[in-house]
Amino acid sequence: LIMIKNDCQRDIIGFLGRTRYNKSKSGEKQEGKDMEFNDVLALRKSMRNYKADPVSKESEEEMLKAAMAASVGKHNDAGYTIVVVRNKEILEMIKKEEKEKTGNGDPLFKAPLLFIICKTKEAVDYLMHFDAGIIAEHIHLKAAELGLGSVILFGFIRHLGEEAEYIKMLDLPEGTLPLLAVAVGHAPGSDVKRKEDRRFQVISRD
Repeated sequence: LIMIKNDCQRDIIGFLGRTRYNKSKSGEKQEGKDMEFNDVLALRKSMRNYKADPVSKESEEEMLKAAMAASVGKHNDAGYTIVVVRNKEILEMIKKEEKEKTGNGDPLFKAPLLFIICKTKEAVDYLMHFDAGIIAEHIHLKAAELGLGSVILFGFIRHLGEEAEYIKMLDLPEGTLPLLAVAVGHAPGSDVKRKEDRRFQVISRD
């Protein structure tokens, strides 16, 4: 796990034990009672408007722990790197490059924290997009449990390509490139359950 801080230093964060949560004054959940899984599912939704308030380091670590619990094909942990970006210059560069490339607005929706799931040279081509999606969903669900908003992102990664300036600023190991991202922050309405209006077709063969 590569942590990109405001000073662009790198740190490694380990796998932590399970924590129980309570909502703090900041809106993030801390030690206390676990949320029911069905409630987490109901609160999981894509948020596209964030406050400037920073996400706590404790919540960041809990989301990383959730990412570490994700399963990947062939047990290929070496195929993926998670880059944690708080550095404002890098976040602004993503916004700038997206604007120049597509004319669109901020692809991160002002989120102060970004998890970028990257492939390494060890990634398996036919599995890596599925694996990245599983890792991203774990982060997404944990954010909901913590009372945070989040959204899974692919647009800016696809638009900006592998030679983008923000990737150079990340200073990643050779062969390590973004696959998918999750933006996280404090978002108005993140504590409101989503409408039960999703209806996929279900075909049963008893």
